[in-house]
Amino acid sequence: MAKKAWPSFVTKDLGNSDADAAEMERRWLIYRDEMSALIAAGGVHQDDDGWWVCDATGELIGPDPEIERPLNLREAGAAVSFDQAFPGLAAKMRPPRGAQKKPTKVSTTIRLSPDVLAHFRASGEGWQSRIDAALKEWIAAH
Repeated sequence: MAKKAWPSFVTKDLGNSDADAAEMERRWLIYRDEMSALIAAGGVHQDDDGWWVCDATGELIGPDPEIERPLNLREAGAAVSFDQAFPGLAAKMRPPRGAQKKPTKVSTTIRLSPDVLAHFRASGEGWQSRIDAALKEWIAAH
């Protein structure tokens, strides 16, 4: 017995052009109509992941058409990046910054007035870089 040809929604040959977007929409409409007819005819059920399964054979037929629906321009324009949607998780996933390949600064010890040191330390993380910037600014002015 020949294997039944189930509806399919193939898009791997499509690119990002307007013509390809129109072709994707056309293919999805066909897939939606074919799957809707198959579902209406019965003999299939939907599993927990949204895929339709043949009752007689247990064969996976395909995902629910709404799962496969391409985004329209309004939906695509409203999409946000992973970093925007989940900033905390995105920050945890970023690899930690490694050591510099070649140090760009020289480590040294200098004596500063307590009030100067307190001022820069109070400005938070990166206070040493701000001292460096202030000294560069002074050099440029003189």
